[in-house]
Amino acid sequence: MTIDIDIKPTVSELVQKFKDPALRVVNQQANAETISRMKRSSPVVVGVGKAKDHIPGMRENLILHAGPPNSWDKASGAMKGAIIGGMLFEGLAKSKDEAVALMEKGEVNLEPCHDHDAVGPMAGVTTWSMPVYIIEDQVSGQRTYSNISDDLGDFMGASVRFGVYEKPAIDHLHWVADTFGPILNDVIQHVGPIDLLPIIGKGLLLGDDCHVAMTATTPMFLRVLMPGLIRTCKDQDTLLKITELIYCDELFTLNPIMATCKAISIAGSNVAHSSIVTVMARNGTEFGIKVSGLGDRWFTGLAEIGRGFLMPGLSPADVGRDMGDSAITETMGLGGTARSIAGGFKDATGTTTQLYGVTESESDFFRIPALENRGSPMGFDVLKVIEKKIRPAVNSGLANRQMNRPAAGVGYLHPPMEAFISAAIALGEAEA
Repeated sequence: MTIDIDIKPTVSELVQKFKDPALRVVNQQANAETISRMKRSSPVVVGVGKAKDHIPGMRENLILHAGPPNSWDKASGAMKGAIIGGMLFEGLAKSKDEAVALMEKGEVNLEPCHDHDAVGPMAGVTTWSMPVYIIEDQVSGQRTYSNISDDLGDFMGASVRFGVYEKPAIDHLHWVADTFGPILNDVIQHVGPIDLLPIIGKGLLLGDDCHVAMTATTPMFLRVLMPGLIRTCKDQDTLLKITELIYCDELFTLNPIMATCKAISIAGSNVAHSSIVTVMARNGTEFGIKVSGLGDRWFTGLAEIGRGFLMPGLSPADVGRDMGDSAITETMGLGGTARSIAGGFKDATGTTTQLYGVTESESDFFRIPALENRGSPMGFDVLKVIEKKIRPAVNSGLANRQMNRPAAGVGYLHPPMEAFISAAIALGEAEA
């Protein structure tokens, strides 16, 4: 659904409709309740387990992916590569060609991670026997999940999440599932539950955005894990491999941070009349959002192609459309919301300052040192976004447009306005 905001009369009419005093009060009360629920949530990391044992609705022929609903024929090159990788890992196919044939026959299903209380970076592919972090909101008992980083430590993003399905990437997934995952669960049982909110907050104060930059955050997470790793890993070589892997993978902490943000988002979901965005996610083709007052409905638009810093030898023509559930960090006040990487220092603070105008509140946990420790913008309001024509800012890894290629780089982009307009129209129809 594409709507031109400059000529579509229903948009201005919609803005006026929600300025009606009675409706405005109801909407403001609902938005305040949404933010209150989010701030009361208390998510902690409680363990690691197989997706089949924990993620609701998981089944053997189901592959979860990032972003709004997707299909094989519409999937980007990187997304297709990651799906193939997931099938090879599970033994659903023995070769790329067999995997493609099975997908074309519809014998393997695709569904969004977000529709199963889960999240995954980049392609987000999560399969039946993959290990996942388990995050639990201590207030509600709600659990959320994220797969474990499959980075090989080569800094080139030659991993399944970027669409690579070569043997080293698949072998590494098996090691993560068979060795690392169980050890990580034992470690968390020893040192946990782990509250990531203070770690995230300190990471922001030390200059991270806690999405594409975690120079301080991941070492802090490793420090929390180390006593358990030393106690749990009886084999010195395994201990060394795990420690080096986490230390070298700067974004290792992104996955549990995403699941933490997902738990906060669920706490604020399904509040009638609320216009607060609870999900922003991309699948390499479309960018989709969910809104608290509209339940589990997706509202989508064409995903942008990120701009930014490319790997040597690549050009903008090599970059695919944006993908990943990691924009859940921006949704909750991190990433580009806290510190956009588009431009310099003044640009970053200017972007964050501008985003206060389209959000409902400020975070109690995440603070911006460049703005005198002001809480980061929290709770994007679709009505404010379309009225002021200010879109959220998203930092993102950049995937190659071709399958079986390493990461293209890191960059920034904005969600399509049409997704917010579609959601606002749906809100208006619900109030009719």
